[in-house]
Amino acid sequence: MPEEITVKMPLRLAVSAIAALLITAQSASSSDGKDGGSTGAFTFSSDPQTASVQRQVKALVERYQAGLNSSDFSKIRPLFAADAVAEWNEKATVIGVEAMAKPYEDLFKLIKFDTDFQYDAVDIHGEVAIVRTHHPVGQTELFIADGSKKLDFNREIFVLKRMDADWKIILYTFTTQPRQGEQ
Repeated sequence: MPEEITVKMPLRLAVSAIAALLITAQSASSSDGKDGGSTGAFTFSSDPQTASVQRQVKALVERYQAGLNSSDFSKIRPLFAADAVAEWNEKATVIGVEAMAKPYEDLFKLIKFDTDFQYDAVDIHGEVAIVRTHHPVGQTELFIADGSKKLDFNREIFVLKRMDADWKIILYTFTTQPRQGEQ
């Protein structure tokens, strides 16, 4: 039976050592592929090639989120294919990236977003990818006219297609989920 070793150290050093171990464990767990956000369920594939493509696709959706949060259609426009389709709640379907400019600009005059997509799926099917997201509990939209806030109950679907070397959004749609933060 191995001999037990006792190590005595000051409490401050012990707390520092435990904190370092926790940070290391947290870093290790964040690299294991989980990237769904606090309420998302998405996990990267264990296949390195698939995970690499998932990261490319997710990065594009994150650029979309940044454009949305900065109220800047010029950041969003290049993410869409020329003939992309946008379908929003209670709005007419918009076909073509050029036709999307006015609805986005009108939206940005009304609402300021602080969107934090929670990823539920990033599925790769050859040259097509499907990304599903939802908004976490407590996320709000700011109405510019009166400064009021309203809970944001959206769930999104992004369908992307690889075009040459780039991924482009070919369909963006969202629905309102009456129970915020659920998939």
